[in-house]
Amino acid sequence: MSRPRPLIIDISEHQLPSNINYHVLANSIDLAVVRVQFGSLREDWQFRTHLQELKKVGIPVHVYAWVRGISASDMAQEALAFYQRGQAFQPLFWWLDVEERTMVNLAQGAEVFRQRLKALGAKKVGIYVANHLFHSFGFNESLISKYDGLWLPTYGADTGEYQGANPTAANYYDWHQYTSTGRLPGYSGPLDLSRHVGRQPFSFFLGGPEEKLVSYEMGTSVVINGVYKSSVSQEKLRPLRNQGVITKIVHGAPNPYLLDNGALGWVNDQVIVSQGESVYQVKAGDTLWSIGQHLGISWQQLASLNQLTNPDVIYPGQLLRY
Repeated sequence: MSRPRPLIIDISEHQLPSNINYHVLANSIDLAVVRVQFGSLREDWQFRTHLQELKKVGIPVHVYAWVRGISASDMAQEALAFYQRGQAFQPLFWWLDVEERTMVNLAQGAEVFRQRLKALGAKKVGIYVANHLFHSFGFNESLISKYDGLWLPTYGADTGEYQGANPTAANYYDWHQYTSTGRLPGYSGPLDLSRHVGRQPFSFFLGGPEEKLVSYEMGTSVVINGVYKSSVSQEKLRPLRNQGVITKIVHGAPNPYLLDNGALGWVNDQVIVSQGESVYQVKAGDTLWSIGQHLGISWQQLASLNQLTNPDVIYPGQLLRY
């Protein structure tokens, strides 16, 4: 059994400030995430006190909001309430806590929340998603790549210590909440404990520069002169062909770009020679005609360029060159 460092806790009104010795607790933790709200209408009763006391003892603070929006407009309103409540404390990071199914596609709703927070001025926005609900909520690694951090919980036996039970919803994540029954000096009750996994350096979560972690975006067509078997492989191989489309990005990996959903392999900036043709990813409800109107070319050109035998048959996620 072990207790990894750096050690991260998250707290809310359930941990009463009157029961916490912040000076003692500060000796055991490296960062604290404080809940600000439960939906837009329900403010956490203790968030201001927690944030003030943690800052006094020199603990870096993040904030989180339990997401409860039932529509896109409701998600935007929740983001506004979250920002207005939290901005005075200058948190280093803003987290969306997605655990409750309030929309058919929570991933789409959360994206509205994220975009609104960014527009309001939040520099770094991450997301916490229940590990067992990750995919049923509509999340995938492409959508998650838009966030500045991914935090996944899974407890195993939930003994209060990390015992090697890791999240399964995504291959790469930044934080792992590994218990809800942790015990630390300075507070007599149970605490959620999380460990930093390392997709991005811990300094990034302590106010480090908001650096661009990758040079290319999803859907970009690139010309390459080499390829790798995995995102962490060191052996450069000869590619089957010299051009592919980025269909997945793993931030912080040595070879962060997956080409053609794995049919071509993984690449990095060093083996990318240049950017190739532009690519459009089909969305639900798209038609070839509407895509052409959006891109400023005819649907006939799109059909010909992509060798579509039936231009009426396209599907969400399909990549079309133009």
